[in-house]
Amino acid sequence: MASPPPTSPDPDQTPIGRWWQLVAHSNSWALAAAVVIGAVTALANVAFHWAIDNARQFFQEDMAGALGVSGHGASYNIFEAGLSGIPERWWLIPLIPVAGMTLLAILDRWFPGEMKGYGLPRLLEMVNNRGGYLRRRWITLKTISSAITLGSGMSAGIEGPIAQIGGSIGSTVSRAIRPSADRLRVLIACGSASAIAATFSSPIAGVMFAEEIVLLGRFQAQSFYLIVLAAGSATIVSQYLKADQPILSAPNFEFHVNHELVFYVLMGLLCGLLAVLFIRSFYAIRDWFERSSISPTLQPIAGGVVVGVALIVFPQISASGYETMNEAFKGNMAAELLLALVLMKILMTGVTLGCGGSGGVFAPAMFIGAAFGGGFASLVNILIPGAISAPGGFALIGMGAFLSAATHAPLTAIFLLFELTRDYNVVLPIMITSVSATLVARRIFNDSIDTHELARKGFDVHATGETAVLKNLYVSGLVSKDFQQVPESMSLTEFVRYVTSSQHTTFPVVDRAGQLSGTIGIEDLRAVLLNR
Repeated sequence: MASPPPTSPDPDQTPIGRWWQLVAHSNSWALAAAVVIGAVTALANVAFHWAIDNARQFFQEDMAGALGVSGHGASYNIFEAGLSGIPERWWLIPLIPVAGMTLLAILDRWFPGEMKGYGLPRLLEMVNNRGGYLRRRWITLKTISSAITLGSGMSAGIEGPIAQIGGSIGSTVSRAIRPSADRLRVLIACGSASAIAATFSSPIAGVMFAEEIVLLGRFQAQSFYLIVLAAGSATIVSQYLKADQPILSAPNFEFHVNHELVFYVLMGLLCGLLAVLFIRSFYAIRDWFERSSISPTLQPIAGGVVVGVALIVFPQISASGYETMNEAFKGNMAAELLLALVLMKILMTGVTLGCGGSGGVFAPAMFIGAAFGGGFASLVNILIPGAISAPGGFALIGMGAFLSAATHAPLTAIFLLFELTRDYNVVLPIMITSVSATLVARRIFNDSIDTHELARKGFDVHATGETAVLKNLYVSGLVSKDFQQVPESMSLTEFVRYVTSSQHTTFPVVDRAGQLSGTIGIEDLRAVLLNR
């Protein structure tokens, strides 16, 4: 009987290769990786906020003080104070965001394509369509670029970049155990969930963010417990470091089951329409910058000029705007100012991220929703005196409803509000408004602000069932490197004896030079034996 020609050893069948295969498919190692990802992301969140605070100190305090334009903040109301409330050197205010965007444009020359723009859609594409390996340097680059953008007063949020940073940490930690493609996606989602959990001290909202947004709503029980573990780990570490100070302080909420329920439903429907306007305008502004004849190097500076001019009259739109949201929750802001801020925040967020600024849309969406909810309630009270008892409550619920409609993630919005307020009274109204807003937004515009970019590239984000499974599988995962080859010179009788001592069902056939001639399998042999 002729023996098969010798073959080179398979790296995956060596002791080290088998060890890595065992590690990659071990649930124990995945659990440990999720805990590590959560803890490291919580530390990165502290560093991220430290960088933003220092950038804000430099631009908004030191530089603004040197220019004589400091103290121009959320308490200013152009409709009441008029131009008398503007600093005497108001024409110098745009220099602050221009300085930040100039610095960002310089850094972009060193790291082209990685410092600028809204990066969460890119994260979703990498996770769901490109294997999931993220660059380690995103951790540093996104921290620096976001700190410059937000610190200089450009209109954007912190949640998108910190979610990318968390995803990069998840990808980096995962490389130590070389997981499967599906497990890698889950561990990256663990990092993003940990980032949101650490930022808001909201572990449940972090889990929902990962499931609804990062993983595009493709729920799996196996991924769920890993994400829960990571978000819990990040929250514990954040609380231990006392880095979980609330950035939003909502007052006690009272929900009355009376005529106000009608106004909640109406506000939810309007939030859905407004969210569609936000998504369309966001991408329209970005497309305008891409088609513009302005040099890509000068676009961030041009955007800084536009946002800087807007900050002269509406300083509330600076950065994430949490201070303004807290004022809206108290019901102390006039209807005309709140509704004007809605329009300005929509436009300036589009300009900030369209021109190349680094940031997210999570906080701007919350800002727009809070301003619209408060303005809506105040306007109703003007038309129907006493119809709404607490306009600040509508600002709080509007924040969640608009966030839900813009991101198509109602569970994230519902649990975020519940964990921020620790008040069960918010659950029913936010459920009503967020679902109403999301249904309207989806009916008019099928994509969220995060997935529209993927849809424009031809990626079917709404694929479900077998289609979604097949898109996340790779041919390399179906190829077996463990095989037994046979020579062409082997007789059929010898092959029958050879097959009976083998566990394989298909055999590569090679010629004298060791080149592949074809394959022969058990089914082929059976056909020959049954043919007289």
